[in-house]
Amino acid sequence: MSGIYNLVSAGKALERKMEINTNNLTNVDTAGYKEDHLTFREVLSTANRVVPESGEELFQSHENLDLYVGMDKSSVIVDGIGKDFSTGPMRFTDNPLDIAIGNEGFFTVATPQGNRYSRTGQFTMDMNGTIVTSDGYPLLGEKGPIVVQGTDIKINEDGGVEVDGAAIDKLRLVRFRDPASLQKLGKSFYAPISSDNVPVPSDEIKVRQGMIEESNVNTITGMVKMIDGNRTYESVRKAMTTIDRLDEKAISISRIG
Repeated sequence: MSGIYNLVSAGKALERKMEINTNNLTNVDTAGYKEDHLTFREVLSTANRVVPESGEELFQSHENLDLYVGMDKSSVIVDGIGKDFSTGPMRFTDNPLDIAIGNEGFFTVATPQGNRYSRTGQFTMDMNGTIVTSDGYPLLGEKGPIVVQGTDIKINEDGGVEVDGAAIDKLRLVRFRDPASLQKLGKSFYAPISSDNVPVPSDEIKVRQGMIEESNVNTITGMVKMIDGNRTYESVRKAMTTIDRLDEKAISISRIG
């Protein structure tokens, strides 16, 4: 039976990989989107029971890993979901409220759940003159939400905001010591999950007004991964069918004997 269990483990890992890749391809046109990727590890179940560390790993616990406890075999499980924070291509829009970050760093956005961090620089202005995201959450400057009373908006490379020639604020641009460990939320937001990974203001972050950072997902690479994943999954399915048939034959022979 160990062959079946190992194949089940591989199949579940492949399913998760396909889900992540599908989500990446779905967001290929989402400004500022950062590609996810899975990492795997082999677990010797008789020596080490792995406890899931996040919601993304729940599938490996009760419904999967329990099958392996006390059995002398190894299995492959998801080690974590990594994030590729490489800068995506820049697209010129000439919209003064489109802002792209040209290197490492994040915008700070106020939400009902607290401050969130984003690379998506497609902003607009609400009826009160506050610069907000597409969902109406205020973009934060060093003084708080940025409120514009004027028409000519200039955002300097260092994040300084000028309206009609007068400086009013500076974008609250931050970095994280370990960006890969940030929790990925909806609406292209991120949040730290460790008290040690706090946002740090940085003067080294450079922005570009009138531009949008596009998704860093490579469509061709993503499609190749999808095809390869489908083929591998089909191979696993066929192997499981073969083992199942062999088991049936073994049971039939044992009955005859």
